[in-house]
Amino acid sequence: MRRLKSPPFFKHKIKVFPIRSNKFILIDNNGYYLEHNAAKHIGFRHNFSAYPLEQFDLKYNRPDIILDRLGYADSSLVQAYYKAYLKRLKKMNFTEDMLEDDFHLPEIKIENFEEMPTLNEDGKIELNLKLEDSKYKLDRINVWINDVAIYGSNGFDLRGKNVQQYKTTLPINLAYGKNKVQVSVLNQAGAESYKETFNIESSAGKKQPDLYLISIGESEFQQTDYNLTYAAKDAKDIVNLFKDSKAFKNVFTKTLTNNEVTTSSVKALKSFLAQADINDEVMIFIAGHGVLNEDLDYFFATYDMDFENPSEKGL
Repeated sequence: MRRLKSPPFFKHKIKVFPIRSNKFILIDNNGYYLEHNAAKHIGFRHNFSAYPLEQFDLKYNRPDIILDRLGYADSSLVQAYYKAYLKRLKKMNFTEDMLEDDFHLPEIKIENFEEMPTLNEDGKIELNLKLEDSKYKLDRINVWINDVAIYGSNGFDLRGKNVQQYKTTLPINLAYGKNKVQVSVLNQAGAESYKETFNIESSAGKKQPDLYLISIGESEFQQTDYNLTYAAKDAKDIVNLFKDSKAFKNVFTKTLTNNEVTTSSVKALKSFLAQADINDEVMIFIAGHGVLNEDLDYFFATYDMDFENPSEKGL
C-alpha cells in the first residue's frame, strides 16, 4: 500500500477555528495567527490567565508565517504579507528584534477613577494615570474616546523617557452625550496592557453634529489610457446626496475632481478637516485608481502621476 506524504500543516500543527459564517482563525503551535473577523471571539490563555488577541497583536498577528507553513500559498503572496508586517512595525516604531515571546504585560491604573462623575458638564476631564512594567521599558499610552484613538496610532510617546514607571495627567475632551473612555499602555516588547474602560456622559458640546465631507473623484488623467467613466461624477453625486441631509446641523464640503487631484491639493485638505471638533463627523469619499509600486506600497493615483512610477507623484 502506497503511503501518502503528510500535508505541511501536520508538521506545524496549525489549528483551524471556525467561529461563525465568514469568521475564522488559524493558529500555529507558536501562537502565530491569521484571523478573519474573529479577533473578538478568541484569545490567548497562559498560566490560567486569558488575554485578548490585540494585546500581543504586534508579535503574533502573522498571516505570512501561517500561509508559509500551510505550504499552499504562492510565495509572492507570503512575501507581500511579510512586507506589510515590516511596514506596520516601522509605522509603530518597532523592529522584529524588539518583540519578545513571553506573555508579560505592563499595567495601567486610572488613579482618580473613583472620583470620576457619571455626568460631566464641562466637556472635558483629566485622567491621572499610573503606569508600570516590572520587566520592560514603557513605550506609549493609548487613549480612545468612543473607539477613536485621540493620539493616533502612535499614542502618547513614552519611549523617549526611558522609564519602567511613570505618572502623568492627561486632559481629555468629551463629546456630547455618551463617551466610552479607554486607556492602555504599550511596553517596548510590543505587549499592551488591559484596557481600562469607563463610561461618562457629557452635557456640553453640540447636540447636532456638523458634517465635513471630502469627495475626490478622477475620471481623467494626464495618461489618458487610464481614464475612467464615472469616478468624477460619483464624487459630485456623493456631495449632492449629503448637502441637504437633516442629520447634520451644517454640511461643509470640499470636492476635487480630475486635474484638481494632485498631491499638494489633497494634502491641503488637512486644514479643512482641522475645523471639525470632537462632536462633528468626517466623511471621505475616494473614486479612482489604486496602484502598487515594486515594493508593494499602495498609492492613490493623482491626475499627473506616472502609472509606471507611482512613488513620485502618487498619494
